[in-house]
Amino acid sequence: MARMFPEVAAEDLEHSSEAPVYEALRDGLPDDFIVLHSYPWLRPWRDEGALSEGEADFVVLHPERGLLVLEVKGGENIRHDGRRWFRDNASGPKEFQDPFNQARRNMHALVSIIEERSGGRLRGSDFVHGYGVVFPHVDYDGDPPPNAGNAIVISRRNLPFIEGAIEAAYRAWTSHPRLIPRDRFHMLAYDCLMPRFRLFRPISADIGGIGEKLLELTEVQAQVFEGIYEHSRVLVKGVAGSGKTFIALHRAKSFAIAGQRTLFVCYNKALANWIHHRIIADPATETYRENLVVRHFHGLAADLAKDADLAFKPESGGSFSPEFWENEVPELIEQAAFVLAAQGVETLFDAIVVDEAQDFTLGWWMVLTQVLMGDPSGPLYAFMDPNQSLRGDPEILSQEFHATFNLRMNCRNTRRIAAASASLLALESSPFERAPKGIVPRIVRAPSSGSVKGLVLGELRRLLTREDVAPGQIAVIGPAAKKNGSLAGETSVDGVPLVTDPERWRSGDGVLVTTARSFKGLESDVVVLYDVSDFGTLFTREDLYVACTRPRASLIAVAEEGECRVALEDAAKASELE
Repeated sequence: MARMFPEVAAEDLEHSSEAPVYEALRDGLPDDFIVLHSYPWLRPWRDEGALSEGEADFVVLHPERGLLVLEVKGGENIRHDGRRWFRDNASGPKEFQDPFNQARRNMHALVSIIEERSGGRLRGSDFVHGYGVVFPHVDYDGDPPPNAGNAIVISRRNLPFIEGAIEAAYRAWTSHPRLIPRDRFHMLAYDCLMPRFRLFRPISADIGGIGEKLLELTEVQAQVFEGIYEHSRVLVKGVAGSGKTFIALHRAKSFAIAGQRTLFVCYNKALANWIHHRIIADPATETYRENLVVRHFHGLAADLAKDADLAFKPESGGSFSPEFWENEVPELIEQAAFVLAAQGVETLFDAIVVDEAQDFTLGWWMVLTQVLMGDPSGPLYAFMDPNQSLRGDPEILSQEFHATFNLRMNCRNTRRIAAASASLLALESSPFERAPKGIVPRIVRAPSSGSVKGLVLGELRRLLTREDVAPGQIAVIGPAAKKNGSLAGETSVDGVPLVTDPERWRSGDGVLVTTARSFKGLESDVVVLYDVSDFGTLFTREDLYVACTRPRASLIAVAEEGECRVALEDAAKASELE
């Protein structure tokens, strides 16, 4: 039985004269035949440029025989007078178009379509193509018209033996059958003649609305927590996406506006740079920005050491080890502050706001509160997410805080991304009810590590072209720096640069390629996660949680087989329940 497109009941066909032909082709041809019924086409005709339309009654396709177009002419009173075709009806004889010319025109149109849609990979000379005319209600005698031939005329008596009639028609058009390779036949049938035409809404159409809605919810969150301002020392714990950084910056600005010299300090260099540039770019901060210092902890230490003319390097002269960053840097800050104070240089702050507090050590806390704070009991605000800690259990001087508040509502991510991320650490998902629902995270399975790069580049092309997402809206996040990952050596995708500098990315110069730890505290409309397989010291389940909470609107993960992919697929399923 042939494969029919579309597959319908013969009695439901629009033209009843085609029903016996449809049934004969369906039931009389083997299953390696494909038959397209009532195939419409539209294309420029000849050299005129204007569009011309047509419709082939049946198109028969076979990988060993080729393409055959059939024109059907029903009716019992059909005749040809040597030049023209007539059919009798109630009002008398009525002329109609030459069916062989119609079939020929349709055939040439389809061959042209195949050549065009295959990009020239399939030419008419690569496969047999021809046409025939079917008269399902009548037989004939005598010689056919000059533009026809016995082999391409199929009459009523041929229908019960349709396979033989089709074979004869194919043979009439070639003396040398040409086998179409399987992949080429698939291209001819499914890519050229039956291409998938899918209407979709580009994600870019939704990103703007999602961002505005989430920003509105973040501002609502900040307004709700303005009540904490009556306390001078506050610890705020919040889940990823709960607006901690937004509220922390809001609090730091309020101190600066009140005339207090304020330090906003965090762990992540990229986050500090982002906040600093936001303040500089905002004209509204001009009146108080001199009161607000924004630094990441090690950058603050480097600045103070430079001002005090101290070498910012390990005391032993060795490499920059964890020992230096965690223990020697606080000592450098203390030395620099002592030197600068002796010189009359201001180093003390009236208020300190700490973001990413979960990543600060006890030594860092001591130098902030005992060395850099003018009044040891002055205002101190700390914002943290224990689930994003780089050190296991956070080292917090709990006795330093008079009040603790919890932010449980996620207002950065869509509800589905929030649900997926929370499931990674078995956390309770608490997105705002008014948050956009969004789309389920997309998990792309990479069969091997060697296939990751191609799949990631393919996803980026899709986002940049079909989805119409801007480069500055996309961050590619992996366990390791770009130079050490599968995208090493790749500088662009379809002319769009792949950048590692967050400042270039924020300026719209390209797609950012970064790591989960470097992007902590930041966010992007779309995140593509890559190079993830199993968990380890360089990429933990907590790192995966961080990466998955960075996108506002869309999360795509290209994952090899391993623990990460299992976790991501489970997370995607959890998001479907949202």
